[in-house]
This record gives sequence, C-alpha cells and structure tokens, in this order.
Amino acid sequence: LSCRHYSRRGVCVPACRFAQGETREFAQGGECFECHPECERIEGNITCNGSGADTCTRCAHFRDGPHCV
Repeated sequence: LSCRHYSRRGVCVPACRFAQGETREFAQGGECFECHPECERIEGNITCNGSGADTCTRCAHFRDGPHCV
C-alpha cells in the first residue's frame, strides 16, 4: 500500500500539518511525524524539520545549546 500524498500512522492523508493545527508535523519518506513537544507552534509557518528537540524552528520555552528544553 502506498499513499498518493502522505501517510499518518498508516492512514493516507492529503497533507501533513506543517503550518496549522494543534499538533505540528514534519514529513520524512512520505510519512507525517509529530514535532517535538518543546517546539513552539508557529502559525502559518513550519514548526520543525525533524523529531528531536534540536530541530525546532523556535523553542516553546528555553534553548540549551541547540536543544529546546
């Protein structure tokens, strides 16, 4: 089974929640994954580009080196 656009937990979806929605996501290999909880949700813009606390566009709280904490 393969999806035309993206997959979220085994369900085909037209898009990941890159720039809107309660939970923000990034895509890897056609699959949607949630951003780290310490990433600040940015309305209308990408919140993260990976799953780690060091892949956030901005931190929800504080930054310790490259990581949001």
